Amino acid sequence: MYGLDWPKGNDAPLLYEALDIAMPYLEKGGLAGRVVNAEELVAAEILDAWRRGVRHKIALANAGIVAAERQVGMLPSVFPKSG
Repeated sequence: MYGLDWPKGNDAPLLYEALDIAMPYLEKGGLAGRVVNAEELVAAEILDAWRRGVRHKIALANAGIVAAERQVGMLPSVFPKSG
């Protein structure tokens, strides 16, 4: 589906599944169009997480989503702003 150069082998379907979760999420939320080379950014983050040992497709997808959110400055703050 995507024109990416994934590693060959048993883990390739897992990487595609993660990308197939992350990209529609970003597209439906309007973020994909605001991120430069969104697919490449998300895929690179998924692959980096996979190389660090992450093997759950939701966790892999989330790594890509967070990278996109970070790039457009939409990463939610964990702590409330004190006034």
